[in-house]
Amino acid sequence: MFDAGEDSARRGTPYADQSEVDSKNAYLSSRPGVDLRSLPPGTELVVNTRNSRYRLVMLEDGLNALVQGGPYFGQETVARVEGSIVRGSLLKIGWVGLGLCLEISACGQRIVTSCVRSIRIANSCVGLMRA
Repeated sequence: MFDAGEDSARRGTPYADQSEVDSKNAYLSSRPGVDLRSLPPGTELVVNTRNSRYRLVMLEDGLNALVQGGPYFGQETVARVEGSIVRGSLLKIGWVGLGLCLEISACGQRIVTSCVRSIRIANSCVGLMRA
């Protein structure tokens, strides 16, 4: 579910024109990835970014996960995986996309990872899909 208006309001950054939103939306939609909301609880993902590796175990509600890895999650932490972003602006809710940065909220902070290089679903037959 992608909502440019919600994202823009949330970050307080209005867009210059609709063509900028359309361009970023097209880029987000072209990236293969995983819709976290479609995964059953207990599904484990290993997400490698340019700088770190994260292990996510999905919880009941589809967006919260146990997250471990990278510089901020030395121990397994319950966090909300908001989705993928492009250039710090548009958020594709619930999506982990190749070539995009991942936004995770935990302990009152928003963490943005470096670009996702690979996604492995460790214990599921669900595969990567196009948006």
